[in-house]
Amino acid sequence: MFQFDKLGQEMVKEISNLIQQQVILTDRRGFIQASTEEDRINQFHEGALLSIRQKEVLYMGNEEVERLQGVRKGIVLPIIIDGEPIAALGITGEPEKIRPQAQLILRVAELFIQDSMKRKQKAEKVRDLEFFVFDWLTGMRKDERFVERGTLLGIDVTQYRQVAVIEVMDLLEQFSIEEVDIFTSIQNIHSSMKMIRWAENKIVLLLPEMNQETLAHELKFLLLHMKRRKKVKVVAGIGAPTDYFDLAKSYGQAEQAVSASKRSGEIVFEHELRLEVILQSIPEAVRADFLSRTVAPLIKEEELMNNLKVWFSENQSMQNTAQRLHIHKNTLSYRLQKIEQLTGLSVSSTHDVFLLYLALSLLEEQTNK
Repeated sequence: MFQFDKLGQEMVKEISNLIQQQVILTDRRGFIQASTEEDRINQFHEGALLSIRQKEVLYMGNEEVERLQGVRKGIVLPIIIDGEPIAALGITGEPEKIRPQAQLILRVAELFIQDSMKRKQKAEKVRDLEFFVFDWLTGMRKDERFVERGTLLGIDVTQYRQVAVIEVMDLLEQFSIEEVDIFTSIQNIHSSMKMIRWAENKIVLLLPEMNQETLAHELKFLLLHMKRRKKVKVVAGIGAPTDYFDLAKSYGQAEQAVSASKRSGEIVFEHELRLEVILQSIPEAVRADFLSRTVAPLIKEEELMNNLKVWFSENQSMQNTAQRLHIHKNTLSYRLQKIEQLTGLSVSSTHDVFLLYLALSLLEEQTNK
């Protein structure tokens, strides 16, 4: 069904610009849904209703203006799709002047609507596939009906063995259907790969059995293209290969790997995960209790927290950390002492340093969720 709101107004504006006349679009009941004159919206146009019922182009002269409700001089054209009138287009002006342009106007309107319907059908098909993949990767039972459902959607589920997750590091950025089509057309990862929108800022890749070096190499180029198009940071994680009915496991691993990718900035495979496996297995209550016993006093101390992060990133080198922070080594030493006082943990103790690093890792992982 044709949507009158945004597209209808866009269509009358485009046609008005083309012929330099006032334009209206009515629904099949004859009520004006879009117009170049806002005060005419929702008014009844009897000429449009007659045109729709008769499936004919009607010319509105002085007689029709007097006799019919809501009519001005001009021409009314029924928009017929698949043999059925779905709307009517009205052009204000002298009928004889408009007559030569009638077929052109009608063709433009039909193209607008056909394009809208095609895009809507495509969007519905994409949504059906997205819902199917969501069921697939969140633990739904995989039986014969599941395989048949995939076949109806044009996907042979039995050939897929692995999942990768791509995420845009900006929650305001979303992947459109058009962008996914473009990315799919340019990728060289695998000809059978399926690219599915996931949440608002993620894409899931369903991968057949393939060489892992090729996957890493080609995925890197795909991410580069995405970064250039979206102009934001894009990261990726890859789960381990498995059977199609157990693909939820590969997806869970890919989610863990993409969290690690946010920290490293590199593509991360599941087998490269180490500390992340431990971090993501810690229950929320235990996590909160551990943070309260370690770095909680630092959370509001942004400068100290940042200094500690840089210290760890520079492998606890006082000289490199001070240079990166553009401060004197004595200043850094003082701030580390302040951290010790607030947390009760010593930066000279391997045990305490590990606790601080683990706490910072938990905080970062929590932020990246």
